[in-house]
Amino acid sequence: MGENENIHVSRTSCLLCREPPIAGACILDLTYSRLVVPQCHSPCGRCNYSPYPMVWFHQTCYRILEATYEPSEKPSAEDLEKFAAATRPVYRPLDPEHNDVVPTLEGLLSKYSARIVQNCFSQKLLARLPLEILLMISELIAPCWFLTVFGESRRLIEHLRWDSRIQDPEIDLSRGIWMSRLTYRGNSYVARLSHSPLKSTAYSCVSYMKLPRGFHKLVLSTDNIGLRGVQFLGNGSTPTRNGSPWYEILDMQDSQLKIRGLFVRDVRPTGNDSGNGTSSASIKWTSPSSPDFHARNFVSHRQEHRLHYMALDPPVQGLLVCSAAGQTVGIHAFSGTNQAFKKFVDSADRRVKKIRLRDSLVHVVKESCPYWFYFPLNDQEDIQGAWIRNWRQPQGEAKEIFTDALMLRTSLGRSVTFGPVYPDRYTDDCDYIPLVRNTDGPISGIFHDGFDPVKDCIQVCGATCDSPRDDKAPVLLPWRNAIRPPGVNPDDDRYPWFKTNATLRGLTKVQVCRDRTQPHHPCLGMLMFYADGHVESSGQIRWDYGLDEEICGPIMVVKGVVNGKLFVKDIQSAKDEVESTVRSPGRHILPAEGLFVWWFSELGDRLTVCYQP
Repeated sequence: MGENENIHVSRTSCLLCREPPIAGACILDLTYSRLVVPQCHSPCGRCNYSPYPMVWFHQTCYRILEATYEPSEKPSAEDLEKFAAATRPVYRPLDPEHNDVVPTLEGLLSKYSARIVQNCFSQKLLARLPLEILLMISELIAPCWFLTVFGESRRLIEHLRWDSRIQDPEIDLSRGIWMSRLTYRGNSYVARLSHSPLKSTAYSCVSYMKLPRGFHKLVLSTDNIGLRGVQFLGNGSTPTRNGSPWYEILDMQDSQLKIRGLFVRDVRPTGNDSGNGTSSASIKWTSPSSPDFHARNFVSHRQEHRLHYMALDPPVQGLLVCSAAGQTVGIHAFSGTNQAFKKFVDSADRRVKKIRLRDSLVHVVKESCPYWFYFPLNDQEDIQGAWIRNWRQPQGEAKEIFTDALMLRTSLGRSVTFGPVYPDRYTDDCDYIPLVRNTDGPISGIFHDGFDPVKDCIQVCGATCDSPRDDKAPVLLPWRNAIRPPGVNPDDDRYPWFKTNATLRGLTKVQVCRDRTQPHHPCLGMLMFYADGHVESSGQIRWDYGLDEEICGPIMVVKGVVNGKLFVKDIQSAKDEVESTVRSPGRHILPAEGLFVWWFSELGDRLTVCYQP
């Protein structure tokens, strides 16, 4: 057992079949040493951050692969190591960006699986079926470990063994280009670019690209494996999506490309080298169309970025922000509970789980429940100011920077802090970095790295602005300490307070958001509608939980207690209560004036009304 104590592979997969390990299974490393997968306690820090061995494969997978070769042609350890290096992901995606259906279909049609499937069906008859039927059959079977070994893995190993040609290090874009492609995990990747004609093989397909005249941009579509596609843009041409998660847009000031990387991993214009020989900052976007922005509106501290841009145009109704463990987990331009919204919620949930796992591995006792802010954007209202709040680092201390909170101020005087509200003794330890300057126009869009799978939280953020403003009056930072956190456990830093504030003047009706996943169905927050037509929010809004029917004013809040914590039990119309002379305990009618402040944290909810002069 001593030899297997250092085996930590629960978060990795077999090189040959791509399936995760099972405790007790026999595996081999690249020296063909026989190892047994132990039962690691979850969560395991070694499995998550430093797995060993880095490359392994099931003993059974290797045996069936070996059986398809003549003794003198069996793949060597060097062949398998090359295969591992060629298919090693650049990053671990939050959401798997491949499918198992295509590798399964390839295995079904492979001659090496014929002896296994011959008692089930005829491969010749199977190959005559329409592709749609074949994919349906494969979907019912996938994933199938031995079909992946016989099909995709064997094909790529053979391609690496016999295609010894080296990728041209540079490509002249004034000439036509030959491109070869390989299929892996259901996606097609660029394997080679060359000026010399390439030949199609049993493992790859080839095409010829005649480059358009006058093109000035190059759009590269990529994922965690490599380059999926290349688009050349001229004047008036529009890039298209091809299903890739990331797109990099390069301005072609030079006609030479430097290429490195079975799959092409990276493509750089030769003019993009800095003085020290390294590539300058690169930005990949979730869309093939990148926004125009000024460097002063972008808070950045890295050389490589994966960014998502949100234009704040109709039909955007507001900003939805998720915060956890004192970090901004995600920002979304909400325009309904559509597919983009569901993708955002899934991404935020995965990041929260990663934060909890990280904290548990280092035994951090810290509140990491997700909190959801919703900030409605009204007609005739502009976002005029935006700031990033970051913790100031001690001099000489190197620490990863993250966006603690995004702060906004609008032309109607509304403001919001998408993050914790700290006691006064901490606020001087924060930096407040403006995203816009006094001469910038209203914010037209926000971009961030909230979908970067390498990061647990948002670390960089920026803004795009409309034309400059005529007046140059400064937009002031929202006053930090105007409303202080509730006086409950003020020294307990594990449970920071969050808050929203909304005016009560002109309030006509509300819609309530309830958490029906909890047995006491607490009210998390409410949308507030006003006589002048504008909308505000208070508390938390979980659009995936839905909203109750409208409640007309005057509004009454009913408080309750569960497990020693105050919560909002119900929000009702106070019409009958106003007409009655009897007041029930725990029921509070909201006044017609004042600023309604809803505090929330792991310690419960606190509601207050502030009267401003």
